[in-house]
Parts: sequence; C-alpha cells; structure tokens
Amino acid sequence: MKKFPVEASLLLVDDDPGIIQVLSRILSDYSTLRFATSGADALQLSKEATPDLILLDAQMGDMSGLQVCEALKADPALADVPVIFVSSHQESELEVAVLQMGAVDFIRKPFNAQQVLARVNTQLKLKRLSDDLRRLSRVDGLTGLANETAYAETVARESARAAEAGQSISVVRVEVDFFQSFEALYDRKATDACLAAVGDALRRSMRRPGDVAARLDRERFAMVLPDTSADDALHVANRVLRAVETLDIGHQGSAVSRHVTCSAGVACLDVARRDELAAAGVEAIGALAAAATKALEAAIAAGRAQAAIAAPDAAPAPVADEG
Repeated sequence: MKKFPVEASLLLVDDDPGIIQVLSRILSDYSTLRFATSGADALQLSKEATPDLILLDAQMGDMSGLQVCEALKADPALADVPVIFVSSHQESELEVAVLQMGAVDFIRKPFNAQQVLARVNTQLKLKRLSDDLRRLSRVDGLTGLANETAYAETVARESARAAEAGQSISVVRVEVDFFQSFEALYDRKATDACLAAVGDALRRSMRRPGDVAARLDRERFAMVLPDTSADDALHVANRVLRAVETLDIGHQGSAVSRHVTCSAGVACLDVARRDELAAAGVEAIGALAAAATKALEAAIAAGRAQAAIAAPDAAPAPVADEG
C-alpha cells in the first residue's frame, strides 16, 4: 500500500550535515523538509516560508541555537512557531534555559527514532489545535468573516506594509440600512440570515487574496484593500452594494427600498496623505478609520443605499516645535 506523506513543513537546523541526514531519514514521512546549516540561513528560510516546526541545534558556529530562538521569538510573524532543541549536551541547565526561552521540547543526541517521531508528532498536534483556536478567536461566528480584532490587526499590518512599500491602502465601511427596523419587524432567524447574506456579498465582491472583509458589530462591516486607490476602492464598495441589492431580501421597514440595502464609506491613505499626517503628528491608522466613518455618515446623510468617498481634508497644521 502506498504511504502518503504527512502534511507538515519542518525546518531542520544543524551545522553538522550528518545530523541533518539522520533527522531527514527519521522524519521522511513529512511532506516538506527544509535544511539549514547556520543560524542566519535558518532565520532567512523561516521568513521566506513559515515552517510548522523547527528542530534546532543548540550549539552552532555562527549563531548559537539560543540566539536563533531569541530572534524567532522577537519576530511577530515567527514567534508562534514551535521550536524543539536538539543537543548532545547532557546538562539539565541547558534544557531549562531553552525551555524558559520558549522552546517546546528538548531532544538529546544520539537520537532515538521513535522518541523523535513521538515528540515531533505531539508538537504538531498541539500547534494545529493552537492554530484552530487562534483562527476561531479571529473569526465572526455568524458570517465567517474576520472579526473586529482581526480587522484592527489587518489594518495595522497592511498600513505598515503600505508605508514601507510606498503604496496606498483603502478602507471601506459598510452598514445595513435601517437595520434596527429590520430587527423589529423580523425574527432572530431572519435577521441572522440577512447578516450572513450581506457578509457573503462582501466576500464575493473581493477580487484579490490580500483583501479582507470583516464584521465589526451587529450590522456594520468593513473591508481592507491593500495597494488600492480611492477610486478603485469606491468601485469595490459599489460592487458590494449591488451584490446586496441582488439578494432581494425583503425589508418593509426601509425608507429607501422594499428590500435590504447598504450604505458605504470609502477612505484611502496614499503616500501624500501619509506624509501630511506624519508632518502634523497625526496617527495614520486613526485618521484612516475616522475618514471612512465620516464618508459612511455622508452616504447615510445623502439618502442611504449609496457609497461616498472621503473628501480630502486640508493638510493638517504642523505640530509646533516646542524646542
């Protein structure tokens, strides 16, 4: 019977190629094995593609395993990757030190193949459980979209990335029109079904893998659109509104339509605006969120069931130099 590989990516780090060969044979059932013979290479490979688990030699020439582990734990993108230390040293002090640093286990050389497999399997199972819990904590249970916490993290991350790359980032705020009236007229099952359908409309309106849709609270949604101009974000917002209208969900309490509609506000943070805010000492993410909210309020004030784009404010006055 053909044996299928176990889906997991392992990074084996040791400055002795012979040790890597031994571990490779023991762990050959795993789908992806990558190798590094130095700490610098291990960090580079980890950044290029985050592994599910790292087996790390405690003593190496260029960087010690402890230094590599410290660098991993200092990187938010890699801090949660489980690290198992391997070493020929028998001193308990080293084992205690690496566990205190954040390693999940310690395996001594020479290797016992069954012990290595058992410990690796255990840590991979724990990581999958942890990943599942983390994923659930960032997902809105009703719509399956990102929740408010995940949305805030995404805006912060993508804003920083856009600033570094000299790109724009846009945010779209979406609100179901007259939803309080909808809740008063229809039962909980209908209101939940309505919100789930609106969430699906947002999801279907996205075109790129980097775009993120979220549900912020009861009837309020948002989208994060990296590397997107204000005009392109407005196009996405209008696509969402059309998608919601085609759902044809009846709404007898709406003052603008006989079916459910949404209003949307669009804001963009481009390079010029980011420079203006920085010169004025204004926090960019807060300004972006405020502009999107203001645009949504403008769409509501203009009659709802439409999208509005944030008007470019006058450049804020520079902060006075108190020195």
